[in-house]
Amino acid sequence: MAMKTDTKYNIKTTDRETLEKWFRMMTLGRLLDDRAPNYLKQAIGWSYHAPYAGHDGIQLAIGQVFNRETDHLFPYYRDMLTAISAGLTAEEIIYNGISKDLDVAGGGRHMSNHFAKPEWNVHNVSSCTGNHALHAVGVARAIKKYKTPGISICSQGESSVSEGYVYEAINGASHEKLPVLFVIQDNGYGISVPKKDQTARRKVADNFTGFKNLRIMHCNGKDVFDSMNTLAEARRHIEENEEPVIVQANCVRIHSHSNSDAHELYRDDYELNYVREYDPLAKFRRLLIRYKRFTGAELDAILEEMKEVVKKAHKAGMAAPDPSPDSIYDFVLPEPFVPEKYPDGTHNFEGEPKKLIQALNETLKAEFRHNPDTYIWGQDVAYKGKGGVFNVTKGMQQEFGRERVFNAPRKSASSLKGPNSPIISGPRWKHSSRPPMSTGVQRASFHPT
Repeated sequence: MAMKTDTKYNIKTTDRETLEKWFRMMTLGRLLDDRAPNYLKQAIGWSYHAPYAGHDGIQLAIGQVFNRETDHLFPYYRDMLTAISAGLTAEEIIYNGISKDLDVAGGGRHMSNHFAKPEWNVHNVSSCTGNHALHAVGVARAIKKYKTPGISICSQGESSVSEGYVYEAINGASHEKLPVLFVIQDNGYGISVPKKDQTARRKVADNFTGFKNLRIMHCNGKDVFDSMNTLAEARRHIEENEEPVIVQANCVRIHSHSNSDAHELYRDDYELNYVREYDPLAKFRRLLIRYKRFTGAELDAILEEMKEVVKKAHKAGMAAPDPSPDSIYDFVLPEPFVPEKYPDGTHNFEGEPKKLIQALNETLKAEFRHNPDTYIWGQDVAYKGKGGVFNVTKGMQQEFGRERVFNAPRKSASSLKGPNSPIISGPRWKHSSRPPMSTGVQRASFHPT
């Protein structure tokens, strides 16, 4: 449950250099966030934009606690400032927004506003709301298995908690005690649907209070210092207690859900004025001046400097090449594995005929013997003498152990998405000529990666 956190960061004692860095990133992010809709109006790009204004404190904090050398970050479509705080440049944000070939997230082939930088472990995720929680858990499983440093961070909005993906992820993380930080950015709305129409509890994270091996924390996502202190404590808890943490951050959504939404149709003037009044960037600026950490003139100078950064990034974006038409086929399907023994896909083996089930069982065992980085898990695959409904995995747990062959809860999405995720982290097999194979099993259906 929520506990009091240490106040490592506060307006009086945080060093001036750090405060300036934060203000620069927050100012840069807001300038880009405000500019993004203009690209669509001019038919340049940024066809999808979900403004983050009102989430400033928690998004800054996510990027600051993230360590690109050891951690894995799974942002969602509203995480522009999270990406900037994690290190992405203004140019990289714009390349993504207007779908340029230089886009480090997907070469201009992914939906705009889906920020990533895989070389830094800022991962590219699908647009299916909440599904990346399962990828974050899969990576955390690999972190724990291979005893590597770091944590997995999953960021999402509060309405995504209604998705089955998210329940499966949190249940799996708490059951296996995995190093995952789930950050829920709560702005009170799922598009136009208010939170009260989605869940009976005012704080959706508290829906998980009955879970073991799980700490739940709450913070003011509009406040830089509360967000920083809470996430720092969450990270400490994960590393020291080897269990996941949920942080629910209370935010406001200053603008519409996205550029296809008109919030004036369902929010009255009082509410719109309220959320503008609680603008986190304006609050941070006032604090810096009130406590004499910076003067108004110094902050104005930073604002003008960031405007120039955005102008330069805009020019770079407009001059950048579009993706080649041929690239439309890239990364849609993985390159097929080319077998060495039977290159044309057929065999010349002669011998006694085998039943399909026996052939599958023997093939799996052969691969497991050959490749120690091979795993299989799912419902009904590893219990005593039984190996699934059709005995496909019979005898595998006895030979290869519970660490590589194990049962999992009845959860269809995790069986499909979880197995892909350990391959993302690759802490042990980066230099191996043979990649790992993880297979999720749902009943008697096999879902190989």
